Amino acid sequence: MEETTATTRQPRPTTSTGTLTLPVKRQQPPVTELPFDLMVEILCRLPVKSLLRFRSVCKSCNSLISNNPKFIYKHLRISTTKPKLLFFTHIETSPKIINVTSLQLDSIFTSNPTQIEFSFINQLIASCDGLICFKINKLRALLWNPSTTKFKLLPFLDIPLQENDDRTAFAFGYDPFIHNYKVLSLFRYDFKDDGFYTNDCKTQVKVHTLGTHSWRRIQDFPSMVHDDEPGTIVNGKVYWFAYSYVSGCYSRHIVSLDLEKESYKEISLPDYGMMLVPLTMGCLRDCVSLVFHSKTFNDVWLLKECGNEESWIKLIRLPRFGRNEDSFFSNVTNVIYVSEDDNHVLLNFKDDDKLKWVVYDSKNDTSRNIKTQDWSLVDSKVYVESLVSP
Repeated sequence: MEETTATTRQPRPTTSTGTLTLPVKRQQPPVTELPFDLMVEILCRLPVKSLLRFRSVCKSCNSLISNNPKFIYKHLRISTTKPKLLFFTHIETSPKIINVTSLQLDSIFTSNPTQIEFSFINQLIASCDGLICFKINKLRALLWNPSTTKFKLLPFLDIPLQENDDRTAFAFGYDPFIHNYKVLSLFRYDFKDDGFYTNDCKTQVKVHTLGTHSWRRIQDFPSMVHDDEPGTIVNGKVYWFAYSYVSGCYSRHIVSLDLEKESYKEISLPDYGMMLVPLTMGCLRDCVSLVFHSKTFNDVWLLKECGNEESWIKLIRLPRFGRNEDSFFSNVTNVIYVSEDDNHVLLNFKDDDKLKWVVYDSKNDTSRNIKTQDWSLVDSKVYVESLVSP
């Protein structure tokens, strides 16, 4: 008998008409990997919120996003083209609460704000490379990255406290000479003669460098009096308003501190053709900015070369906003942002004790109101998203 072997027959594939068809061989697509350089170019253009999620993809992504200084700086440079606006609204309750609202500047009329609450903040100092500096009290400041939510409390200041005296001013910014961030504190205290205060005063200046654990005292502020507003740091120099009292008259000017040399320089104000008027200082387009406030207009000036008083230029003239002209010394227009083409200006001002936000179109001399909550106390800064750690 002939031996046969049983085999398992597979059903043959057929078409819908029942005719025989050949089996289709399925091929898996080849597995490809993105070149590392291309992956970096893609990641550095993503928002911080997405990057924080991608850290859990693999160890390489986590190392790149969390610990690679070159990547963090590359992401920062791209972020500077997409500025945001932070509102810090003060609600006078106990304890004081500050709502932090973030809006995209390029879509400020349609953005949905995000809000975060703090219960121990006293004053907004400055914004630099995605880091925000707050004053907590006369002895302490805080650094916070709103994109990563990381923050750091700075060490206590060792200063001679005086009763009912709160004359500590802070400044915060980037020092390009050491490639690090610095917080400066100025504490002004008056001299006493037989228990009474005199017209003489002294101002201690201390520096805290990010990554250290203490404050370092440097040369005292010059003998003239500075105001209590935060200093403005631009390209390695800090700028404050200062006042001198000579022959019964006050003169106003700017004092700059070079962070590398730790030396001071007096800078004259531009020739703006007006007597004593309200004057505010800030930073626009990486330059020191001044806004001169008159009863009919506001002039915005820029110091194009840091420390060179010959480089003042008038950037733009804005109309005066608000109806109460009698109180223009206390009711000034705050210029927050000027577009690169000078055609649009974001500003705020008080009108009938309510803060109003306006985008002014200088080309067409028109303005549009931004709908906001009924805020009476507010600070605001332009900032960018970043991975920089405080």
